[in-house]
Amino acid sequence: MEQGNLSAGAQLFLREDSPVFGFSASAACSLPVALKTGLDGHLADAIFYYDQAPVRGRPFAWALFRPENGELISFSRCEQQDFAPGSEHPVGGSLSLRLPQFLTPTQAADGRRELFALYERLRSFLLSESLSEEQIELRGRYAILFEAYSYIEHRPFYKALAPGFIDWLGLEWPGPPVPADKPESAPEHPQISEHHEGEDSILAQVGELRQLFLQKIETDTHKQSLFDQMHAELQQYKNNLLDALTRPIEEDVIRLIDDIEKSMEAYRTRQFNAENYRRMFSLFEGVKVDLMDVLYRAGIEPYTHEGSSIDISRQKIVATLPAEKKRLDKKIAARHAQGWEKNGKVIRQERVSVYLYQPPEKADKADD
Repeated sequence: MEQGNLSAGAQLFLREDSPVFGFSASAACSLPVALKTGLDGHLADAIFYYDQAPVRGRPFAWALFRPENGELISFSRCEQQDFAPGSEHPVGGSLSLRLPQFLTPTQAADGRRELFALYERLRSFLLSESLSEEQIELRGRYAILFEAYSYIEHRPFYKALAPGFIDWLGLEWPGPPVPADKPESAPEHPQISEHHEGEDSILAQVGELRQLFLQKIETDTHKQSLFDQMHAELQQYKNNLLDALTRPIEEDVIRLIDDIEKSMEAYRTRQFNAENYRRMFSLFEGVKVDLMDVLYRAGIEPYTHEGSSIDISRQKIVATLPAEKKRLDKKIAARHAQGWEKNGKVIRQERVSVYLYQPPEKADKADD
């Protein structure tokens, strides 16, 4: 029995000692849909009850509850007065419930529980037109899961109960099929009639397969559009997050540029002498320190690899020098620029020159 997290009132009806009536052990309630009621336009949780027994999945009752306290607003059976298109699900007929994809009973139950929980989060902005990015993402996720975990045969009932809610989710479910007109009189020739009956049976099956195929195409197309929308929203979220992360660095660099321009303006009018040169040199030293502080706040620090041996994972050779002694082979000859790392990961290797030992005989051959 599907319990979910809809409301205390909805779950109370599933008990055998329900104050209204007791349902069978295989009774279940549908996923909730939002519905505006009365002239005041207040929202209500609309659900229908159905039997989970094989080929008995047709709704037999439906109810409205107040979302704030679970109080029952209205209740009625729908065995005779149905709210779904009769051409698709005749009154008194049975339904073999199918999910859009294969799921184990445990997976289906877990998915519906997640949907009940998401619906609780949607309640604060149900049917609203102006949504934040977070609310749009939540609605999109709910729509995808709602379509994945709702039975295909139940979709007309959801749509009939709350068409505005289905449209708000962006679910474009196909409407009921139009029944084909039947011939009023039998054919004149029995043999031809038998032949046509066989053809009609095949054509009916082909038509049914065609309808299922078209529904599958529409479902897949809508799913793809939802995924595209969610991808675009997620990309926008990533861009905003990246801007938030880089904004402090951008502000520090701009502030530093302003300070440099002010200092340059002050020194343009000063006389060139040793004291002013020393002060200008000190100013550039300060700029270096300021830039290192900016990088430090971003988690980036300089390093110099210790030792005289080369480490190609942390150092990059930019030049080589000949060595006359073998013990100097592949040893560091000069350091040109320090390396930089972020959170222990090298983002730029230290720049160095190294000695390469060349035996005398090879050197003589090179000269020849």
